[in-house]
Amino acid sequence: MTRQSGFAWQDALGAVCFVFVARIIYYLQSLDSYARFSPGLAFIGVVAMVVLVIALALLLLRRGSPVFLLCVQATAVFAPYLMIGQGWGMSGLFLCAGILLVVPRPAAGVLFTVVAVGDAALCGYFSASALTFVYAVSVNVANGFAIFAIVRLAQLVQQTHEDGRRLADAEVEAERLRAADRLGIDVGTRLSAIIRQSREALTGATLSRSHLTVIGGIASQAATDARTIANIHRNISLDGSAPMRQAPIGVGVRFAAWAHLLIVADFIVCSAVNMFPGQRVPERLTAGIAAVLAVAALQFYLGSPRPSGTAVRWWPGILAAQVSVIVVAALLSFPDGSILVFLALAGGTALVRMPAPWSWFAVAAGTVATFVVFHHQEGFWFGIYLASGVLYWAAIMYALHNLPEITRRLHATRDELTRMAVVTERLRLARDIHDLLGFHLSVIKLKIELALRTSGADPAEARDHLTQAQRSAEQALTEVRTFDTALDNVTRRDELSAARAILEAGGAAVTVTDTAGDLPRSADNLIGIIVREAATNIIRHASAQTCTFDIAMGHDEVLVRITNDGVNRPHRPADQSPPTGLANLNTRIEALGGRLTTTTDHDTFTLTASFAVDLAVTPNGAGVRTPASSNGSKQRTSCAPERSGAG
Repeated sequence: MTRQSGFAWQDALGAVCFVFVARIIYYLQSLDSYARFSPGLAFIGVVAMVVLVIALALLLLRRGSPVFLLCVQATAVFAPYLMIGQGWGMSGLFLCAGILLVVPRPAAGVLFTVVAVGDAALCGYFSASALTFVYAVSVNVANGFAIFAIVRLAQLVQQTHEDGRRLADAEVEAERLRAADRLGIDVGTRLSAIIRQSREALTGATLSRSHLTVIGGIASQAATDARTIANIHRNISLDGSAPMRQAPIGVGVRFAAWAHLLIVADFIVCSAVNMFPGQRVPERLTAGIAAVLAVAALQFYLGSPRPSGTAVRWWPGILAAQVSVIVVAALLSFPDGSILVFLALAGGTALVRMPAPWSWFAVAAGTVATFVVFHHQEGFWFGIYLASGVLYWAAIMYALHNLPEITRRLHATRDELTRMAVVTERLRLARDIHDLLGFHLSVIKLKIELALRTSGADPAEARDHLTQAQRSAEQALTEVRTFDTALDNVTRRDELSAARAILEAGGAAVTVTDTAGDLPRSADNLIGIIVREAATNIIRHASAQTCTFDIAMGHDEVLVRITNDGVNRPHRPADQSPPTGLANLNTRIEALGGRLTTTTDHDTFTLTASFAVDLAVTPNGAGVRTPASSNGSKQRTSCAPERSGAG
């Protein structure tokens, strides 16, 4: 998308550069034609042109005060008449383009007309020719509007590019809010009920088994709700559905088509103005006008921008006919070459319709032919001026045809990027829901089971288990309410402490070895998530007697190794949930260029994770590689099934 946006602006700025060079050449040859050429006048005119183009470029880039820049342009358009007089003129096209770009409607139309007509009136006054006035009006209007059209289409491309990023961000944020709402309504309500019921049970003289059973049922339902929400996001993502936006159809195409129509009208006027002074034979003049209208009609059919996929029938023959009419009319009726100006538009049509490199040859041939004819008739500088006009109008035509199509493609790309952003966010939300709540809900269920088991023999211990279940529910509720940032606050110290406490309460001997020392927050956060997931799966899927957590630092990477010996022992019935825990971890670690491996040896299950410490983790848990670690290896490893105690 960025490359397409850059191309649009390069095309727009290239068109401005072409017309700048063409006007400089035209000005120099005009001074020479009127025998007023001098280094001083040449310098004044060139400086005025440079000022005009710099001011226009600043308006395009939205730098500086628009009012001040328009005033500078107006001065550079009209002041040189006082010193140069005849030979200066038709520079109002730069000011016309600037007015259309920055002045709001309808004031823009009024100022545009005033400048185009005023500049043309001065041209006509100094040359004492009404035809010069008509010609100058036509040049100012067509060129000013053409530059405006190209820049406006480039702005549309840029706006579409920026809207794509904003839309993706907005859809991702909306998806995040929807997930938070679902969690708050479903899981949050269950957790609140667990907290309330636990408090009521603890205020009584004795713990009621029926009360504990009710709390256990609520905890099971909360776990089911959390899995359901995670699965909803995961399944929607796999289906590939996502909010979409319809692109505005044909807006850029219609705008470009109107610009093309105005350009064709300008060429009709210019050709007519050029042919009238030299024609004294009415029949030739009539034939010439008919030829101009025929060429214009063919140009309008061939050159008008169309929606993508709309074919132009018989274009090779029509283009050949158009060029043939131009050449024959020039040879038979207009030896002065006035009709040859249409070769500029025909070159643009060839550039659009013909495949490369043939289109380049066609434009080059038209440029050379124009130079040869007018160099022979009007001199070197005039030949260069009109030859550069072929390149300029070819660039204009190319932009009018391609920028609307680029805009359409950007709309399609924007929608696809938005869809992918939402799909990615849904998968991330599914991972986060599992990683965030899985541990707490497993702890709550385990503590309720222990409370039920010990309520008869040791009521004090049962109360302690219920109190811990209540605390876990309160912590889980807090994380639900701060869902978007909760995982960022996970630390390895807290998770190791929580894992040790809950596994020892379940009867396992836990050994923790942490020699990694101080680590970046991102690395510490990821280790905490790994520890939490491993502890969750040992609780849910194994019956371990010994567990070890070993965290070490070596060779610029962190190594986390977690083992338990409860793979094959009978354990509590596993939750009927898909095996997503290790897949989630694998995704997080692979995103950082790290590795996750799992091995089973008889009744011992080992999870090993390693990743470089100079890798950052974004707030949403996804990995972002920093340049220092761009050579981190990526290896997809197999994950042991959930039933083996890995998760």
